[in-house]
Amino acid sequence: MRPLQGALSNGVAVPMSMCSRCKRLYLLGSRCEPCSLARAKRREQKRKHTRPSRWARGYNTQYLKARSAILADNPLCSICNPQPASTADHIVPLSRGGTNDIENLRPACGPCNFSRGNRTP
Repeated sequence: MRPLQGALSNGVAVPMSMCSRCKRLYLLGSRCEPCSLARAKRREQKRKHTRPSRWARGYNTQYLKARSAILADNPLCSICNPQPASTADHIVPLSRGGTNDIENLRPACGPCNFSRGNRTP
């Protein structure tokens, strides 16, 4: 993109650029200040709304051991069958009082498990 020519009050031509987001002119080599401030604000809001770790959500060592046993015993998804299972699905989700016991887990492929969310069967 070819820089635009702007003029200061003393008549000297200064290279300018146009912001692709808000179409404001700013000095070449710097950034559009309103857009930079808005981007920083969005980044800060996103940082505040991070998800808790898997350990904090209840996926502990008991879950990892049961998951390994489930996937070793049943290599196919119990929901759609033709796909290979890559995750262990909670039959009663943890958010609804389920546990990490092996009786509450079943093998599932990623798309089937993630599409269920926290619903019960």
